[in-house]
This record gives sequence, structure tokens and C-alpha cells, in this order.
Amino acid sequence: MTFCQNLANICLHEYARWDDGAGKEDKGKIDGAPKDYYLFVKDYWLSIGNSKLDGKTVEHGIKPAWSSAFVAYCVGKAGAGGKFIYKEAHCHYISAAMKEAQHGKGFAYAARRYEQYKPKIGDIICAGREYASSFTYDQAATSYQNDGFYPSHGDIVVAVEADKVRVIGGNVNERGQVGLEGGIVRDFAGRRGQERPKSGVF
Repeated sequence: MTFCQNLANICLHEYARWDDGAGKEDKGKIDGAPKDYYLFVKDYWLSIGNSKLDGKTVEHGIKPAWSSAFVAYCVGKAGAGGKFIYKEAHCHYISAAMKEAQHGKGFAYAARRYEQYKPKIGDIICAGREYASSFTYDQAATSYQNDGFYPSHGDIVVAVEADKVRVIGGNVNERGQVGLEGGIVRDFAGRRGQERPKSGVF
């Protein structure tokens, strides 16, 4: 089995473990839930070396976003090993993938501009969020070079259809989809059902 298909299968297994997205990140059997969903989140945090957080954690009134930890967990479990960046924000592995596209140093992913690439199973479709929601590929690269961070999100492609790809990510309500035109990404509807600006998909 290829790395990409293995990754997609792992994501689908996680989706099923969350009862097809019905599980709540801060719930467990003690709350009357059928499973300890909050401990699934702990698994994701542990994959990036953080043993202090789980789905019930609240810091300064905010639940820490765990979507990058989810991606890291799945990619690591699929066998990426040292060819991936396992950190708390998507922008770090995105930046490494952008550098891979330029220099080819053996990173697991090479970033592509959305308007020039047809996504495949196992790809990670990424976009900026908050103030970075309209970032282009180049703006994302420049922002990371200047600040070492920008708000971002990424979902893993688990199926490719004629007019859309199916994606699974962490910290979202349900499995999403990304629309295609001629096989090329036209929007990013994977994040809480909200479409992303075309320029913000990189």
C-alpha cells in the first residue's frame, strides 16, 4: 500500500472513531458520551510531543486548536517519519513544503499553487485563516519568512471525484469537501462548511 493510500485510510479510520464526526472533542464517558472523545485529542497532541493537552483543555478561556496535531498524527502514523514537521500550527509544515518545491530536499510534501495542480489522495489542502484568509501562495511564504507564523488550516484528501475532493481534518465539525473545476481547486469548503476565498487556497 502506498503512503498516500495508507494516510487516507488512517484518516477514514479516525473519522469512524469519531462516529462519523458526531463525537464532541470535550466529551467522554463521564459526560454520558459513548466514547472518551477528549482522549482522542490527547493522542493527537502526544504525536507532536505535548502531553498536557486533551479535548477538555481550556487555556485563557479558549480551547487550543488541534487540527495541526491531527494532521501530524495521521501523517506520522502513515510513515512520514522525519520527512514531516510535527508542530502545533499548519504554517510550519506548509513552509517546509514550499521549500521542498523549490529545492527538493526530501520532505514528504512539495507545495503547489492551487491554480496549477490537480489534488490527489493523500495531499493536504491548506489555506490561511483569520487575517491570513485571503493570502496567496506568495503572501503566505513572505509572511512566514517575516514572522515565522500565520493562522492556517489544512485538511487531508481522502477521495477525488470529478467535481470535488473529499477531505478530513481535525477541529472541524464534519468531513468536508473542496470544489474542483477541471480538476483544479476552486474553493475550500472543508473548514466548518465555510468557503474560502479563491486566493486563499495554496
